[in-house]
Amino acid sequence: MQINQVSTQSCQVSDLQLLSEGVYRVILKPHQGYIPDYRAGQYLEILLAGGEASAFSIACPPVPMQVELELHIQKLPSSANSIKLFNELEQGSVSIRMPKGQCFLESIPDRPLVFIAAGTGFAQMKSMIEFSLNKPGHKEIYLYWGARSPEGFYMPNLPIHWASSQFHYHPVVSDVPGEDSWKGRQGLLFEAVIDDKNLFPDSEIFISGSPQMVYATFDALRAENFKAENIHSDVFEYAPRS
Repeated sequence: MQINQVSTQSCQVSDLQLLSEGVYRVILKPHQGYIPDYRAGQYLEILLAGGEASAFSIACPPVPMQVELELHIQKLPSSANSIKLFNELEQGSVSIRMPKGQCFLESIPDRPLVFIAAGTGFAQMKSMIEFSLNKPGHKEIYLYWGARSPEGFYMPNLPIHWASSQFHYHPVVSDVPGEDSWKGRQGLLFEAVIDDKNLFPDSEIFISGSPQMVYATFDALRAENFKAENIHSDVFEYAPRS
């Protein structure tokens, strides 16, 4: 599928807000005053001063007259690259390159949509979910968001706000201490999806997370007879199996 031409822009960092668990909501406003065309689910690269490029999903869908971009970025104190990135963000200006990525929604399929996100993989799913919710006639939408602890759901109220008869939210925590008050679903994220497989036998599935997580989920879904061509992830492009 053809994507829009990639361009480079300089952006003002208009907001840098700590949400939870070291995850920041970053708002960028291009100095040129316009945002390059992109599709819900695509990502951009922040170009650091030394030439490195760091990729982050665009957490907002494209809308008319758009003036800003939203990212969700986790600060990693043990990573020199992460420290360098946040130093540049705190200085108030960064260069970006976009759009990137082949895992996106251009229109709304006539079938249920299943979004499976680990950690900040929620950003990509947020863009596609909001795009879908703004379109009339969408089918059932399911979001499975996995975190190590309840604090990992860094925007806990947003999926609850989306909830409706056609939007179904399933947070899943993998590591729950015995004294924790979490009463929701526990275990591996793909296990929760498999448990619910009869709800969406013919669906389009989008996965965002580490390559290990994505391929484990893909294999589990294939073992349950989900079609490979209906399972989508950026990992298939940037970390293909040999």
